[in-house]
This record gives sequence, C-alpha cells and structure tokens, in this order.
Amino acid sequence: MMNYSFSDFLQLDPVIRGLTVLLAIMIGYLLGKFAGRAIERALSTRLDAHQVMVFKRVAFYSILILATLTGLNEAGVNLNVLVGAAGVASVAIGFASQTTMSNLVSGIFILLERPFLIGDTIKVGGTTGEVSMMGLFSTILKTPENMMVRIPNEILMKSEITNVTRYPIRRLEMLIGVSYAVDIAELRTLILDCISGLAFIRKTPAADVNFKSFGDSSIQVAIGFWVDRERATEAFTLLAEQLKKTLDGAKIEIPVPQRSLSFGPKQSLRVEVISPNNHDL
Repeated sequence: MMNYSFSDFLQLDPVIRGLTVLLAIMIGYLLGKFAGRAIERALSTRLDAHQVMVFKRVAFYSILILATLTGLNEAGVNLNVLVGAAGVASVAIGFASQTTMSNLVSGIFILLERPFLIGDTIKVGGTTGEVSMMGLFSTILKTPENMMVRIPNEILMKSEITNVTRYPIRRLEMLIGVSYAVDIAELRTLILDCISGLAFIRKTPAADVNFKSFGDSSIQVAIGFWVDRERATEAFTLLAEQLKKTLDGAKIEIPVPQRSLSFGPKQSLRVEVISPNNHDL
C-alpha cells in the first residue's frame, strides 16, 4: 500500500479514508471497553476501587490510541510525520510542564505505595480531611467544614502524611487536674473503675491512668484509653461527662488556677472601691 502525506489523505477519497479511520476508532473503543471490564473483574478483589479505575483508563486509552493509529496507517497516512511532530511537541511540553510531570510521577508512586485510600481521613500539614478522590496529578480532600481542598501529589510526596483512620481502633489521651489534697493511688483506682463501666471504651487494650506533673494549682494526670475509630470524636465528650459526675460524687475538686500574694511586715495593701455613679467614694 502506498503512503500518502496528510494533505494527500484529505484530497484523495476522503469519504472512504475517513470511514476507515472511523471504523478503526469504533473497534478500538469497543475493545477498550471490553479490556476495561476484564481488568475490573480480575483486579477488583486485589486492589481498591480507585486503583482499578486507573488501570481501566490506561487500558482503554492505550487500545483506543493504538486502534486510531492503525486506522490512520491503513488509510495511507504517513505516521512518521505525525510521530516526529509529536516528539517535538512532547519535548516542548516537557520543559513547559515540569511541575505537571512531577505531580504525575508522584501520583504513580502514591498509587503504588498506598499510604491512604479513598474514604480515609488524613492530615497533611495544617489540613485535615477525608480523601474523596485520588488522581494522577492531585488528591481531593473533604474537610470537616465540608470544604474541598485540592493538594498536588508532589506536595503529598514531600510532606508528612498522618492517616487518622487506617487502623480500626485509636488510643486517645485526656488530661485532668485535681486538688493536691487527693491521694493519687485512690484517684487512679476511682478513674479506672469509672472507665470500666463505659461501653464505648475498649477493654483490650486496657485503659491506663498515669501521673503527669505537679501543676501550679493541681496534680496533672493523663488518662489513656482505646476506642473504635468511628467513636473517636464523641469519646472525649462522653468520658468528660462521666468523669465530672464521678469526681463530683467523690467530692474531688477540679481546681481553677490560683495565685498567692505575700507582703512583708511593714507593707500594706491599699483597697479602693469605686462606685460607677460616684468616683469620690
């Protein structure tokens, strides 16, 4: 078969050649869809939904492009000209889009490493949100305030990522301060008894109560406990409510900050009462 330039292709038998290319594209489209479904069935039990979608798209577009090029070749188009033009264009685009390529490479590494999945809640820098979409160039987070945050994948690769929901249980810690008159051993027993009656706190691993520090106005103790990750947000409030009732029932004071003032034997403190209506009092 003789090769024609692209201009010859447009001038000679354009209808027949156009139908040839159109038929090749249709066949490539159908084969791409079929290959995508086959990939989905083969990988759905091994990979997450987003990774399966990426492989489906790669297979679909690869087959579609290959079929289109085959159709152009059968129609007599000189593909060497197109390949050469594409090579020059790719070099120019590569220099102009280094950040885009960096995001693409980072996205591929993230998909392979899988530090988080769609539906996970992650912390990146000062941003916390649920992963709603993982793309090859960027990742979309949905914040607790119901706002969308787009983070380029290059930034994700260079940042420390905390996956809040990767594991099914979480350890939380609550700090409380009690009066210096309280016996620490008795306080520890009282708190552990309180925690043992709360259904939302897991029995295994066991909760712990440890001395933290001698504060300015109180003894600081740390309460560590484990909860299912779905209840991590409400656990603090529920535990605080029950602890307040328990400490009040045992007449254990949770003191407010206090300051002591000392004066020498010859020093006195001048007290002045100012009425809002009469400043001469």
